[in-house]
Amino acid sequence: MATTTTLSHPLSVPIAGGRVRRCPLTLLAPARAAPRRPTPLLVARAKRTNNSSAAPKREADEEVEVEEELPWIQDKALDLVEFTGTVTQAIPGPRVGSSPVPWLLAVPLAYVGVSFALAAVRTFRRFTSPRTQKKKRVTKNIFLLKSLDELFQKGREAVDFPALQELMQKTGFDMDDVVRKYIRYTLNEKQFNPDVVVDLIHLRKASMLEDNEVAEILNEISRRIVREKGIFLLLILVLLDNT
Repeated sequence: MATTTTLSHPLSVPIAGGRVRRCPLTLLAPARAAPRRPTPLLVARAKRTNNSSAAPKREADEEVEVEEELPWIQDKALDLVEFTGTVTQAIPGPRVGSSPVPWLLAVPLAYVGVSFALAAVRTFRRFTSPRTQKKKRVTKNIFLLKSLDELFQKGREAVDFPALQELMQKTGFDMDDVVRKYIRYTLNEKQFNPDVVVDLIHLRKASMLEDNEVAEILNEISRRIVREKGIFLLLILVLLDNT
């Protein structure tokens, strides 16, 4: 379908008799497929020259409005931009505190977080409490004494310096702690006889401690026994030291 465009300025057309008749000039725009969107208008400047001898030459500037066809991709892009803006305006923004759902989720999450923190604090206190530390020391002492008894049951030759070093690594005790703990265990739990004395002397040699270190161990044991049970057992320790 053709489109007719009328110029804004009429043109003079000469006719017979020397008279000039003014009439509008019409331009035919080419037919186009179904346009989707008008674009900014283009201004065209046209010049027409009248060659008639009756009318003087003049140049008229006409403004013609022409619609430019957009490419298909640009047209689709503009449609997408308009649709996105419409949808964005239709969606309401975030409403803070208007719905009870966040509070329903926050309460159980806060409860779980507080419970986890309290459980962590209780566990830390349990593992670092004096009672727990004492229980660990008792467990290590029992393991050390049972291991030494098993070694002596195998024979005194089994109680040597490498075996004592292995026990030190497993329990974390020093060599003087190993000797002191076994002497106290022997005096408190075993029947005092010559075999026990020989075992203690062999343990002292296997530990490879110096004489002053052994003397300090015996003095400490004797002071503790005197403090707990009296002076009677101190004589036995003196005899053991002299042996």
